[in-house]
Amino acid sequence: MVTTGRTLDDRGEPVAGTGFDLDPAGDLAALLRERTGPLTSHPTRDAWAAPLAADDDLLRSVSVFGPGYTGPPEHYHEVSDEAFDVRQGTLGFTLDGEAHRATAGERFEVPTGVRHTFRCEGPELGVVVAEIEPPGRIGHVLPTLGGIAHDDAIDAENPLQRAIIADKLAGDTVFTERDPRVTRPLAALLAPVAKARGYRAAYGKYQQPAFWERHVEQPDL
Repeated sequence: MVTTGRTLDDRGEPVAGTGFDLDPAGDLAALLRERTGPLTSHPTRDAWAAPLAADDDLLRSVSVFGPGYTGPPEHYHEVSDEAFDVRQGTLGFTLDGEAHRATAGERFEVPTGVRHTFRCEGPELGVVVAEIEPPGRIGHVLPTLGGIAHDDAIDAENPLQRAIIADKLAGDTVFTERDPRVTRPLAALLAPVAKARGYRAAYGKYQQPAFWERHVEQPDL
């Protein structure tokens, strides 16, 4: 077994207690060898992802979730279908309030407009090949959602930062933890202010491999 995906400190040293273990001869290692970009992560949640080859109208990635990962906030996509090919572990899904479960070897599909979230159940890592078709604007914003969590220069919880991201995703992806009838007009109102103050919905630096190589241990397989 080898450890990878650990958060790196300011000196480039791995932070103890982060990352995940994998068998270099196993399926997860094989998927990570196929990645077309860097391994990304969230520093305070056990979630990692790396892009995989796909056509222009499809966003495809391998995602890894630690045991007990509670998933993203509930949301739905207004223009995209989403699918999860479970390669390892067990994922619990909630679709429009209804519970489902998918295990290794199963494919779980989420149609456009269906509220959903998921979690990693059981003691194993959850490994999925995730697809979003078409990628829509969420594909441009996803690197920023993880990047700002690693970046001390930007406060991910700043209301202006949140507003400009929400405005960018209008008509594409809706997070339901707050009533969209309230949050959408508010985001549209605050977004020009946020932009004038230098905030962006997607930052180019989080699209660059160099950023992730400085912040996340990359698989050497």
